[in-house]
This record gives sequence, structure tokens and C-alpha cells, in this order.
Amino acid sequence: MISMNRRQFLGFLAAACGSLSVGKINAHAKGMSKLRRGTLPMGMYIIDAHSHPDHFYLPGCTICDHPLDQIIEIGMNASSFAAVGDFAYSHPTVSFGELLMQLDYVKNLEEAGRVKIIRQISDIPHVERAPGFAPGAILSVEGGTPLEGDPDKVDELYEYGVRLITLMHYRVNAIGDIMTPIPDGIVPNGGLMDDGRAIVERMFHLGMVVDVAHAHIDTLRGIADIALHYGKPIIDSHTSPSYLETPVDPIRLRSWAEMEMVAETGGIICTWPLKVSKPGRRSNRETLLDWAKESLRLKERLGIEHIGLGTDQGGGLPEVVAGWESILNIVDLAEAMLDVGFTKREVSAYMGGNFLRVFKQSIR
Repeated sequence: MISMNRRQFLGFLAAACGSLSVGKINAHAKGMSKLRRGTLPMGMYIIDAHSHPDHFYLPGCTICDHPLDQIIEIGMNASSFAAVGDFAYSHPTVSFGELLMQLDYVKNLEEAGRVKIIRQISDIPHVERAPGFAPGAILSVEGGTPLEGDPDKVDELYEYGVRLITLMHYRVNAIGDIMTPIPDGIVPNGGLMDDGRAIVERMFHLGMVVDVAHAHIDTLRGIADIALHYGKPIIDSHTSPSYLETPVDPIRLRSWAEMEMVAETGGIICTWPLKVSKPGRRSNRETLLDWAKESLRLKERLGIEHIGLGTDQGGGLPEVVAGWESILNIVDLAEAMLDVGFTKREVSAYMGGNFLRVFKQSIR
């Protein structure tokens, strides 16, 4: 058995995806010793639909579980760099100006040559060949509360370089409602609001990815209806299936009906390393292998073209599955997916190919 490091394994996997010739695959395997850990796997896109590299939404944070250096080390083509537009009700509100200040951190990274902000499809790097490789940064916003229901602020974010907005987070806002419980005294909207509809339509008009993560089912349904009308895909950038007809604790999981709404638009459900614990008995989401098996069930029910990767690294997940310590474990996830029955082409689609398709269909 040939011993491979992360980069060599992914390079071999990508070469296998691009060739039906056993001879070519074997030839690539013989040349793996020439590959360096820092080289991007040829032919395979690795794109994280939701993350917070360097914990940049909390300036001065001394604990960073998702440093940019790891994104560079793994040779990731692109990653979401998500600013946070609202926190739980126990935290202060975030103004629109403060949101832009968070995004300035990523702009400074670009000026320093550390990342390349993705404003159009051609900005996504294909391969890493030279020293100083800069991964793509998809400027994102998680939580549309600072928009205050004003579509013109979507234009401002677009001009700033933002190409993906997670409309809901931890507060009911002028757009719609959230999945998670709200404090007493906060009145839910009952679905997607008129201002929310206008914001979604503006995003489609400009060419942005609409992310329904954290959105209540009624808000999700309204967004999906608009997406179907415009013929645009939407995504849920970080979630997992609940395996029941309605979501259960933890409430951030999606029912099959909700995920099918997303898939019907041509979009994708992106899954994460969240550990789901059930007191007194084992859950179906405790290990990296469980994650891979879950992905297989998603593929079988939704179709391989409707699943992807969204780690929420840097977002403070309470617990993660065993075997996942950082984004560097992405190769271990790929190996687990192969072990449970995915083909190499399907792993490639999950790791970034499907998100790339949705991005192309969304961005002007």
C-alpha cells in the first residue's frame, strides 16, 4: 500500500476523477512522491461554503480554530469569509458600518497578497503552482439584520465585494424568521416579509448566492418560491438532516422536506462537522465515518448534485465529530466517503464541484 499525505491523496483522487484509464491512474500514483503537500490537487475544486477564517468577526479574539494558514496549507481553491451581521439577543446589535469594518479585515488580507477576493468566477484559482499561493475569499455575510430591510444596502455590499448572504442568523429581522428559539416578547413574522422578498430579488438581480441557513421553514419556503420563479439555485451552507419529518433538537438540523425545497431550486445542502449527542444512547453523527454515511444518505435521497461542504470552521461549533480537528482533516473525510461507497467523481462534486456550479449560476 502506498503511503500518502493529504496533498498526495487528493492529487491522486483528482487524477482518478479526470481519467477513465487505469494506466494513467497508476502512472500518477508512481509520481506521487514528487508532489508537495502545498500543491493544489489538479482537477478537484475544494470550496468551503461557510466559514470564519481567523475568527475575524471578533477582532482581538485570542482563540482561533480556523487559521488562514491551514486553508493555504490544504490548497483550498476558495472559502467563505463570513462576517457576522447579528448575534444572539443577549449580545449588542451590529450596525451596517460595523459589518463593513469586519469585511475590511478580508480586504486587508487581499492587499497583503494573502487571499484573492472572488468578485467573478474567473477570480477562483484553479491550481497552486507558485510560492505565495493566495486562496479565493468569498466575501459573505451571516445575518441580514444590518440591512434593515433595505435592498439598496444589498447594492452597497455587492460593490464592497460580497457575493453571498446568509439572510438569517440568530435574530428575527425585517427579512423573516429564524429556526432557533426566540426570547419571550419577540414576535415572529410568520414567514418571509415583503422587505425580505425585495432583498432576495435584488440579490438575484445583482448576481449573489442566497443562503437559507438558519431560516425558519416558512421563511425558507418563501425564498425557495422566489428562486423557482427566477430559475436560480439557493443553498443551505451549513446544516445536517434530522432524519425526521420535522426538525428536532438540535434545532439547526433540517427535515427532509426542507432540504428537498433547496434541492428543487437546483441548489445544494452543505454539511458540517457538528457532533450531535443524544444522552444515554449513540446518535448517528458522532464520528467522521458517521458524517460520510450521512452524506451517502443525502446523495441517495437528494442526488449527488445537491450536496456540498460547509464547515462553519471558526464559528464556534459546540462539539465536532471524532476525527475532525481542523480543515486539514478534509482528506480524512474524503477517504471515509470513499470507504462508504462514494465514487471519486462524487467526492469531487461534494468537495467543491457542486458549489462551483451554483456559484456560476448565481454570479453575473
